[in-house]
Amino acid sequence: MFTAKQFAGTHCGCRYQQDYRPTLGRDGKKESGTLEVIKFYYDGAIRMEQHCYGEAATFVFGVWAKGMDADGTLHWALPDRRKSYYDEDYLPKKLDRVDEEGNLYFDGSPFPWRLTDDFAEDKRWGYPKWKVLLGKLTGKGLKCD
Repeated sequence: MFTAKQFAGTHCGCRYQQDYRPTLGRDGKKESGTLEVIKFYYDGAIRMEQHCYGEAATFVFGVWAKGMDADGTLHWALPDRRKSYYDEDYLPKKLDRVDEEGNLYFDGSPFPWRLTDDFAEDKRWGYPKWKVLLGKLTGKGLKCD
């Protein structure tokens, strides 16, 4: 069982990514692929982003989670489709387990989200160094109290 407060505290400042997922062009050859990233913040916030590989490598979309239930179910704060693009098919719905190596498994998939970064800051989303450090030191998920 997971609690968002414990998970946010122990995984604060952690960035996980899903393995490269290639897409095929009309000719059947590998064109590009996507990279899915999920980040955990000290206050219980969770952010999922999708990035595109290839010649036009870029950010595709990002969505915040409003929280996570004790059973690992994620609650995404989906933006207005008229103002923002996102693809719900790529959003993890439930954290099933964390293995001994710290990999995350969502939605019954055998493919792990691997820890790739223990970030010190994420200024773009309002998490300067002091906030991330404070979260790591205290291990508190303020939104989940």
